[in-house]
Amino acid sequence: MHVNTLDGPESIKVFPDSYFKIIFSVRQGKVVDYFMTGLWIEGQDYTLAQDTTVYGCRFKILAPEYLLNREVGKLLQSLVQLELSYLNLKDLDLSSFSLIVKQWERELRKIRSHKLIEGKKLRLSQLLYQTNGAITASEVSRQIFWTNRQITRYLNKYLGVSLKKYLNVQKCYEAYVQIREGRFFPDKNYFDQAHFIKEVRKHTGETPKKLYERQNDRFIQLKNIKRK
Repeated sequence: MHVNTLDGPESIKVFPDSYFKIIFSVRQGKVVDYFMTGLWIEGQDYTLAQDTTVYGCRFKILAPEYLLNREVGKLLQSLVQLELSYLNLKDLDLSSFSLIVKQWERELRKIRSHKLIEGKKLRLSQLLYQTNGAITASEVSRQIFWTNRQITRYLNKYLGVSLKKYLNVQKCYEAYVQIREGRFFPDKNYFDQAHFIKEVRKHTGETPKKLYERQNDRFIQLKNIKRK
């Protein structure tokens, strides 16, 4: 959740974090925007109107098939507007954050698929979120007994990216934690500082130093990041 408390529009930039999202904005007690994003692989600029509150829910790689029953691969680096009837948003009580969470959880349980999650897909999800990009595509394949090509076919279908690209996005997200703390030399996952800066800039459009300096205004995502 984020509230624009400025005396005018607020310009922010959202960065890749390895999740796709459902987001809605509320102003004066009414929903003014409601959309689903695909996976971001580059930074995206947003402008929030004055007195607007934004709510969002992040989804992991198995959610398209086993929760939402829809592919989001075609939404890579883009979004689609949603009807207010989707997840019954039009009838939700928006008076408090905790109440919104409870109601959304209830609506998601209503639409989730009841088919059994395949073992290799479950192992893929568990491994990716345990390692947060600190693993090679070949090692992922070796550990879950699923070929790189098959994994990439699955991720391309539901998220629009290859396994290698997804791991790169995860690595970049993990780097945000140390950038927020003012540490600009990579702890892991990168060959050296030059490689670190290049990869962060590729996904965000900004240098690590600039992200750190403006995390309290334009790059608000950084101050809210938690280790997965």
